[in-house]
Amino acid sequence: MATNIDQPGDKLKRTIAAAIAAVTAGTSMWLAASAAGAATAATAAGATAARPGSPTPSATLRVVPGWTYQDGGKLAVIAGCSRRGDVHVIGSKLLPRPVRMSKGKNLLIKLIGKTKPGKYTIALLCEDKHQVPDSVDVKSVRIYTVLGAFQQPDQPFLPDHFTPDVTVSAGPPPAAAHPKKKKGH
Repeated sequence: MATNIDQPGDKLKRTIAAAIAAVTAGTSMWLAASAAGAATAATAAGATAARPGSPTPSATLRVVPGWTYQDGGKLAVIAGCSRRGDVHVIGSKLLPRPVRMSKGKNLLIKLIGKTKPGKYTIALLCEDKHQVPDSVDVKSVRIYTVLGAFQQPDQPFLPDHFTPDVTVSAGPPPAAAHPKKKKGH
């Protein structure tokens, strides 16, 4: 089945998937470089430091708390991009669609009862004014279910200084509207 490239969010989903793959590949390459020896790493660090120009852009993602319960839980997502004017794009399977934040950096995710317990990743993608991603950061969180008959820790609190710029309810993406087929001859 062919997908429509012009649907909103498809390009962004592919970009986030590519960014996560790049981070994973970069981590693998870093591990291979560290295993190769300290001399190789020192040479690579010296070559990077000798390059003139602007510093490498970076993304910083912080998710507090690192775990919560599925019904009534809240996650504070604090995003930061090193380049001024970058747009923060936050995506996860927790969210119905990626969230683009051109103003502000704080996102509050409210969990509902339909959220499945498990481990989820939250990705931050920093895009420049041409919507080209220049840096990415990925964090993981754990969602637990409340077991009524057992004692469990209390719901973790959000940071005291946190004020959200955007609030999103977690849940599955909205169902696509399909035209009804006519029963033909």
